[in-house]
Amino acid sequence: MKTVIITNIPSPYRLPLWDEVKKLCDLNVICIAENEKNRLWETEDRSYISFLKSYHFYFHKRDWPLHFSFPFALLIKLVRENPNAVIITGYDSLQYWEALLYAKVFGKKTVLWSGSTLLSSRSKNRYVNALKSFFIRSFDAYYTYGSKATEYLIHHGAKPESIVTGANTVDTEYFKQNTSDETTHDATLKFLYVGQLLERKGLENTLKAFGVIERRDWTLTIIGKGPDEDKLKQMVMELHLQDNVHFVGYKQKEEILGYFSDSHILIMPSYLEVWGLVLNEALASGLFCLSSKYAGATFDLIKEGENGYVIDPQNVDDIVHKIQKTFDVSFDKRKIKNDFTVSPENEAQKLFAAAEKAMNR
Repeated sequence: MKTVIITNIPSPYRLPLWDEVKKLCDLNVICIAENEKNRLWETEDRSYISFLKSYHFYFHKRDWPLHFSFPFALLIKLVRENPNAVIITGYDSLQYWEALLYAKVFGKKTVLWSGSTLLSSRSKNRYVNALKSFFIRSFDAYYTYGSKATEYLIHHGAKPESIVTGANTVDTEYFKQNTSDETTHDATLKFLYVGQLLERKGLENTLKAFGVIERRDWTLTIIGKGPDEDKLKQMVMELHLQDNVHFVGYKQKEEILGYFSDSHILIMPSYLEVWGLVLNEALASGLFCLSSKYAGATFDLIKEGENGYVIDPQNVDDIVHKIQKTFDVSFDKRKIKNDFTVSPENEAQKLFAAAEKAMNR
């Protein structure tokens, strides 16, 4: 089966999954752009990836990247590729609509690869939502990462029998093999945050919660950069947490391994998060996790009390309560690693199953 994936950029976490899909079919990936201004990722080349010539804009207030390419550039590229199936990874770029138009005109089978949830959807405009529903209903089959993403598609008119539900994934074995299995039992409980420093990531309430806790036998390491960095550092000073909270800047994947090995608990306090791949990385590294009830990953990956707790990041009291509970947890990194089984290999099989489901319609 000759298959083309249309997506925004070659995100590093996608490459292991694409590599596995490539083993199952004749795959090419067309990226709208090489990177986005709000991303500092270093990516690897793949022979099956090509790029459109595009112009990129990023709106900080809405945390929204936008790409413009030459009219019909993608359409022409798809005509030359002549795939059997087209996998489209969203609806928020004109290029995704162009790809769908190509498929309808030339009679190609289509798969929507989607992670959006009702919790992460920002638009309340009925006309925008009507357009989304029209777009979603136009596909032959669907692959979702997460049960909440499946609910979202059904809400917008997708038929449940056309959906293959999976999970978002990273290179699970990379994190399992390159982080420590040993659980340190030192006198200091080590919390870790990895992500952009944006309002929707929920760090303000997290810092307020740590400020309430009287005990000081803990540290919080914050990995990442973003427009709220100076404000967050000022909060740390005002809350007198400068001896406990440490900002270490942005780190590439291989640099984060040491922090995962040295930490006990990941905290992901996002107000808005489609999935939250850092949760995959942390669980594959054996960390206990405090994970937002607004993140898609939480519903599929967190086993309450076993590998983490669900938190309400908009409720400071709840964050305080869950942080305090972690001081009584008996951590077992090896068990958390072994119990975490989401992998690129498994998800590639599911994505391929969705493509086959589309071909059989």
